[in-house]
Amino acid sequence: MSGRLRRWLVLGIAVLGLVLGAAQARTVRIVTADRLELRTVDEQEIVVISGDRVELRVDDDVIVAGRVEYNRTTRTLTLIGDGSYVSQQNGSRQVLRGNDLVVDLSSQALTGEDVLVSDASLEIRGAEVQRVPGQLTAQSGYFTPCARCGRTPNDYAFRAGSILLYPGDRLVAYGATLLLADTPVLYLPVVVLPLQDQSRVPRLSVANDAVDGFTVAADLPFVVGSSALGTTLLRYYQHRSPALGFGVDLHAYAPVTGVDRLDLYGLASPRPLVSGNDADGNTVYTAQPGYEYDLNFSVKGSLNLASTASGLTYQLTATRADIGRSADDPERGVTNVNGTASADLGGVNLQANYVDRLGPAPTTSLPTVLRRPEVVIDPKPYQLGKLSADFRVTLGRYTAASNPLSRSASAQGLNFSTSRLEENHVITYTATPWKNATFSFSNTFTGRYYLTGARVVDLNIGGSLTQTFSVSNTVRLGYVYSRLEGTSPFAFDAVYSRAPSGVLSTDVSVSPATGATVTAAQSYDFVQPRQRQQAASIGVSVQKAPVSFSLNLKPNFFRAVLESVDVNAVVGQNLPLVVGLRAGYTELGGPGTLALTADAIGGPRSNTFGVTLNYDLKQHLLSSVNLRANALSTQDAVLNPVAFSASETINLQTPTQLSSLNGTASVTWRDLVFSSAHSLTLPAGNRGSDTLNFSVSNVAGSLLSWRLNYGGPYDLTRLGWTTPALTGNVSATRPGQRLSAQVTVSLPGLDQNLVELSNASVAATYNFGSRASLNGGAYYARTRSGTGTAAQQITDSLTFQPLTLTLALGKLTRPDAYLSTTLRQTLTWQNGVLQAPGRLEPIVLLTVDRCCWALQVELNPVDRRFRIGIGLPGSAVLTAFEADPNGPSVPLLQPNP
Repeated sequence: MSGRLRRWLVLGIAVLGLVLGAAQARTVRIVTADRLELRTVDEQEIVVISGDRVELRVDDDVIVAGRVEYNRTTRTLTLIGDGSYVSQQNGSRQVLRGNDLVVDLSSQALTGEDVLVSDASLEIRGAEVQRVPGQLTAQSGYFTPCARCGRTPNDYAFRAGSILLYPGDRLVAYGATLLLADTPVLYLPVVVLPLQDQSRVPRLSVANDAVDGFTVAADLPFVVGSSALGTTLLRYYQHRSPALGFGVDLHAYAPVTGVDRLDLYGLASPRPLVSGNDADGNTVYTAQPGYEYDLNFSVKGSLNLASTASGLTYQLTATRADIGRSADDPERGVTNVNGTASADLGGVNLQANYVDRLGPAPTTSLPTVLRRPEVVIDPKPYQLGKLSADFRVTLGRYTAASNPLSRSASAQGLNFSTSRLEENHVITYTATPWKNATFSFSNTFTGRYYLTGARVVDLNIGGSLTQTFSVSNTVRLGYVYSRLEGTSPFAFDAVYSRAPSGVLSTDVSVSPATGATVTAAQSYDFVQPRQRQQAASIGVSVQKAPVSFSLNLKPNFFRAVLESVDVNAVVGQNLPLVVGLRAGYTELGGPGTLALTADAIGGPRSNTFGVTLNYDLKQHLLSSVNLRANALSTQDAVLNPVAFSASETINLQTPTQLSSLNGTASVTWRDLVFSSAHSLTLPAGNRGSDTLNFSVSNVAGSLLSWRLNYGGPYDLTRLGWTTPALTGNVSATRPGQRLSAQVTVSLPGLDQNLVELSNASVAATYNFGSRASLNGGAYYARTRSGTGTAAQQITDSLTFQPLTLTLALGKLTRPDAYLSTTLRQTLTWQNGVLQAPGRLEPIVLLTVDRCCWALQVELNPVDRRFRIGIGLPGSAVLTAFEADPNGPSVPLLQPNP
């Protein structure tokens, strides 16, 4: 690019930048261009932008053409020849392509000829097109939702004399002709096509109520410009007075400068009828004149203020909910208001809060604090060397629930009102008075002062001096004074006063040798009596192989007692034999359990054998023994790896427990795991709790896993299983897919003499390629009731929750239809007799998907229903025909219930 052309481009950008002020602050930026020319034609200044590809950005909109002329006098952009204009309106992307498009920068209007308009759901062609914010008009037009489907001809389309498009909301066509495969089949005077989500679809509900009589509810969506949309709410009740209700549900996005978002929901509904009895005792209803209201209003945004760092931000909400409340509800007629505004005034953050309750006086304790108003002044922390100070002041008038601990506030009623000043500060200071010494000081204070004369003070002042010797030896001396006193008249900031405390504490940590540490700590509260002083803490730790030792003592010298002792010692770390000891003592519980452990380690350090003896020091007897072993083969470990693991706990009989054996064992060979588990009571066993199980499975973590288990309740006296069972599990897992099955078979035992299927299940989330999928599960169970095999009642159940099989029909890349079969029922047999309904009743659903429309046919024998539905863009599947036990109906021709 030559220097002259570059200067012209810079000049052009500067010229277009002047539009910012004259074109309602619309920012125009040249992205791509080759040439710029300045001309004067008929006393109008024109900037010509040309090149192989000219791309401009107007705020968030994109203009692409071969040549663009900007008229500074009329503030318009003209796209010479073919061009495109891409814009965002109401959250939807819209593309306009045509000849000689003209864009008005001041009004955001657009006109053109032979224009093609497309967005995510529609394609519109018009001989003449005009667009203003929030609306597009096309004359002699053609539109279809099927253009994005890539089929020729389109399944259906419309040709209309006039088309009105409200982006993101609806399309209205006048003098329209329905085209099927581009063949005219039906003339329609007007066509309305909703483009919004379900919350924006017009709704009409008509009913005949025994109390209110004939009722109508209508929700009518609307759009205001390009930044606001809403719904008009209309209600009619025949027997109420007045009979008509009305409201609005509005959402606006940056409607004016300073407002980022505004939401308003308001509904005035006629008051409901009141029931009573006449002279004969019959129920009669009487109209209540007037309205009851629901309101939900919120607005938030920001304002530019010259004296602030980032402007003023604010938020305000107002809510009221009367509709549906009883006449004696304390919240009826109440409007809750909550507002906040904040600004950073250089070094001070200023915030104002307003929380109020408008309406009748409260008759119960307020659940929220009313701030009428509240101002928070929060300066930035002050720093001077190693001194730091952070202050905050809050001033407000409050109405809140009374503090029951405050006699004066409780005497005023359930709620109390007064003004309060709160001051918070945190002051810290650190210094190094001499080498290896650290001094620190802190002052934390919260003071609340009420106009009634009450006050609450929370004060903490502390300081400490730490001296370090030889890096790892330290001595610390500290003092903390705390005071919490006063009674608040409010429940929300109530505190529970406690006696002041002044605690002087010291602790020492000494390392006399490598790996050894001795610690000691003691505190003294000058306010508390001797009997309430804290115990000292003394600790000894040695961590130097092969020894690990720790001892923690808590002697209370003021009461002359030893509160607790904990000792833990291990000898033989990293050696073939490791011996350990654990013991403890507490003042309240006395001596605990002494645990002696020994572990022998051999081979590649993965072969271990250990024993633990637990001795009850209080009862002076051995309570349990634990034996454990782990082994790993070292020969042929690659092709035939073998691993063994076992653990057995022998609980000996004591005054507080019975003798028992609890253990597990497993052998792993290659990818097989053989294991057992038992829990047996000695010597005679416990038929209610004893179990013995053996299992075989593959190694955990496989994509295909399985497990086979035999066992169950075990009778140690008769040496056999009472009701054994064989259980098998298998599961296959892939990314996003899982198939699992489980089967349990009851086998003969001491208390049962049968072989039967007890329960089984299959569950799947599985795709068989791109043509079929299986989801859900099926579950079978058999239960027996009564005593004696001959007299038992047998109940079998087969449950589908639900089980759905879906098949794709048609093209491989994009199927044209889907056939789903769903089982959602339970089949029950009593003593082998199938109960009603006595048959499988699959729900069959056929969906024909044509991209821009869909057809559904449902056969539901469970609900005894046959349904045909049609799905169109912007709406859910609409039921066109339905037949059920009440008879056939055509819901499309009836108002919504």
